[in-house]
Parts: sequence; C-alpha cells; structure tokens
Amino acid sequence: MESQIPMVEGYRAALIRLGAHKIAHQDETLIDHLERTCRILQRMRCAEHVCVAGLFHGVYGTQALHAEQVEALPEGRRDEVRALIGEDAERLVFSFSVMSYDSLGRSLRSVLRPGGQPNLCDRRTGGAVPMTRAQFDELLQLKLGDVLAHIPARHTHSQLDMAAEYGAFWQMVAEHLGADAVETWNEIIGGVLWIRPERH
Repeated sequence: MESQIPMVEGYRAALIRLGAHKIAHQDETLIDHLERTCRILQRMRCAEHVCVAGLFHGVYGTQALHAEQVEALPEGRRDEVRALIGEDAERLVFSFSVMSYDSLGRSLRSVLRPGGQPNLCDRRTGGAVPMTRAQFDELLQLKLGDVLAHIPARHTHSQLDMAAEYGAFWQMVAEHLGADAVETWNEIIGGVLWIRPERH
C-alpha cells in the first residue's frame, strides 16, 4: 500500500487544478473516486500509465458523467492533460471518455473470438475509436477499476446492485484480463459473484 501513495499524492495538485475536487460523484467528490480507482488498478498490477489514467479518467467527462464536457472539449485541454500524464495515459483517458458503452460490450464479444478486434465507437460522432487489442485490454482494465471503485467501503454509501445490473459482464471482463484482475474482483466483490481462480 505504501508504494501506492506517492503516485496518488503526486498528482493530487494537478487534479485539484483541473477541478476534480469540486465535482460531485455519487456520495463523494470526483477526486475521491479517481484516487480509489487508481489504487484498485495498482492492486490489479496494471501498467503505470494505466494506473495514472485511473487517476484522471473522469477529467473529460464520460457517457455517464458530465457528458457535455466532452462535447465541447478544447484541444488545448487535451494538450494540458497530455503534458501532465504522458501520451499513453492521456490517449486511454480520452478513449474512456468518448467511447459508447454499447460499443464496449460489442468489442469485448469480438475480442473473445479468435482473431476478433475491438470496434469502439465515439459516442459523439459515431466514428471509430482506433485501438489495438492490447490497448483495448488496457481500456477494459481501466473500466473494471472504475466499476470496482463504485463499490463503497461503507454501507452508508449508495451501492451498485452488481449481481442484478452488471455482474455477468464484469465477471467475464475480469476473467479475460487474468489472475490479478480475478483476485482483485474476488477481494472487492466476493459473495455470489466470486470467481474460481484457475489452477495451473
């Protein structure tokens, strides 16, 4: 856990400068959710740029959160974020922000087939979001971390009904991503959605 602290604290001032501490996100601020997402991605042993993307994944808005921010996103804002977190992390954040959730599901079904490729769509334009299979797996890691970060540590917080709403799909994602994602899923979700780890 100690190794997770420098990354989160190192970017806190930048997140505050971008206004993440002022945006409400369910029962907390957006910055709290972003930091928890980053820590979950670190538990999943994701690459550093994916963990950094977790810290910034809401700064442009998403389909579910402040979608109008992405509609009018100035190119200068992308340049600012790219300078802060690097090209790979910013590309991931931008793809996360503009993707349609329907195309995420279709792309997962595609990549689970031999030779299948992701087919993500930009929800603003309907155009394609170019992405390799490896980049799509990073996007899945980011979104899984985001989903797991919505499971509150305190029962006084609003809770997602994972079993009824999202369970089967995100179980499939965790299994697709491998042992570290499955372990993190089981630690946070458990219960009826527990995944039996594969034994080698």
